[in-house]
Amino acid sequence: MTMSRAIEILEAHQSPTPSRWREDAQWRRDNEYWLKYARHITLQVLRAMDDQSITQVELKRMGCTQQYVSNLLKGSSNMTLETIARLENALGIDLVKSTLTYISGYGSSVPSRPQYLSDSAGETLDPDMKTIEIF
Repeated sequence: MTMSRAIEILEAHQSPTPSRWREDAQWRRDNEYWLKYARHITLQVLRAMDDQSITQVELKRMGCTQQYVSNLLKGSSNMTLETIARLENALGIDLVKSTLTYISGYGSSVPSRPQYLSDSAGETLDPDMKTIEIF
């Protein structure tokens, strides 16, 4: 296939609306702090649903529409405490404690923040060691 033919095919199949990938990426960067909590809660809910063989439709017992539950399970919904409590009640799980422990190291010996080369606690880390945070 020639380059001009490839361009012709791409132009024929381009979306009529412009892509929002740049705005979406910036939004994810701007909201990274709470998105990591939402993703962890979503994974916990999906795991509990799988363990209990519960579908999204059945999860409506928490008092929400199936569409709302679907949006929650996408992992980017800014859930209220009420919604989290409803999910915990519907599934019989503890989302808050497990999420705080996993994300922040709450109640464990895991550091609650990233460690840097010149830590405020006076520790000096190996300058060749790279710290990578994965969310």
